[in-house]
Amino acid sequence: MIHLICPNPAIDRTLLMNDFNPSLPNRPYEVKEFPGGKSFNVAYAIKQENPNAEICIHTILGGHNGEYLKELTKARHINLIVTEVQHNTRLCNILVDTEKNSIYPVYEKGLELSEDILETFSKNIIENIDDHDILVFSGSLMKGMPDTYIADISNKINKKNVKILIDTSGKPLVEAYHSNPYLIKINDEEILDLFPEKQLKGIDDYLQVLRDIPTIPYFIVTLGSKGVIAKMKNEFYYVKAEKIQAKNPIASGDFFLGILTNALLQELKHEEALKLAISYSTANCLNWYPEVNKFDIENIYQTITVEKL
Repeated sequence: MIHLICPNPAIDRTLLMNDFNPSLPNRPYEVKEFPGGKSFNVAYAIKQENPNAEICIHTILGGHNGEYLKELTKARHINLIVTEVQHNTRLCNILVDTEKNSIYPVYEKGLELSEDILETFSKNIIENIDDHDILVFSGSLMKGMPDTYIADISNKINKKNVKILIDTSGKPLVEAYHSNPYLIKINDEEILDLFPEKQLKGIDDYLQVLRDIPTIPYFIVTLGSKGVIAKMKNEFYYVKAEKIQAKNPIASGDFFLGILTNALLQELKHEEALKLAISYSTANCLNWYPEVNKFDIENIYQTITVEKL
C-alpha cells in the first residue's frame, strides 16, 4: 500500500479565460475541479501509470466542501483515511489567462491545526501502516506541525521495511534528512537547505554531493529545464528531455514523485524509472490542468537522454 500524507487539502478550481481584465467581469470558457493538494497530484500520476496500485491518502476534511472532495477522489478510485473536522475544507481558484499565458493562483487559508486534530491525524497514519508499505510526505508541512514531524512519525512506525519518501523543504527537510529516509526528491533551490555552504554550479558539483550521501538509497535533484541528477542506490544518472513550450508547470514535481513511487513499488530498472518520471513531469507542463495524456508522454519519452555518471 502507498500512503500519501495531505493534511491541508483543497478543492482546486481552475478557470480558463481569454484576456483576463481585473476591472471587468471575466467569463471563463472552461472550468474544471480537482481534489487539490500535492499528494492528490502524486496519486493521480501513480494511477495513470498503474491503475491497479493500492493508494490511500491521509487527510483532514470537513463541511460540504470536504464531502465534495471525497466525491472527486472516489471518482479517481483513490481511498481516503479522513480525520473529520468542523471547518469547511478550503476552495482554491487558479485563474488562467490562456491568451497572455498568465496564471493567477488564489488560495484560501486552511483550518487552524489544533493539538487534538494533529494527534488524531498522526494516530491514523501510524495505525494504518503495515509491513512493506510506502509512506510519502510531499510538500510543506501544515502550519502547526513541528519541523520534526516527518522524522517523528517515521520513528513511531513499528513495522518492517516501510519505505519513507520525502519531497519537502526548509527546516522540515533538514530534520527529515537526518532520519535517513529511503528517498528524497528536491529541486536545485531546496538542496541548499541541506548544504548551504556548497557552490552548486554544474553537474559535477551535484554529483559530488550525491556521492557523499551513503545512508539514503535514493536522492534525486530536479534542475528545471536543465534536467535531473539522481542517486539510485549505488548508481548515478543525469537525465534530460528536450525543451518544450510550457503552459502550466504546477504539479510537475508531484507527477515526477508519483512515477518514482510507482517505480519503487514495481521494482522498475533505474533508468526506466527516471525516464518515465521526467516524461510525466514534462507532459504535465503542456496542459493548463494538472493532468497528462499518453501521446505527450510517449513523445517526450523518445527525446530523453540518460547519462550514467
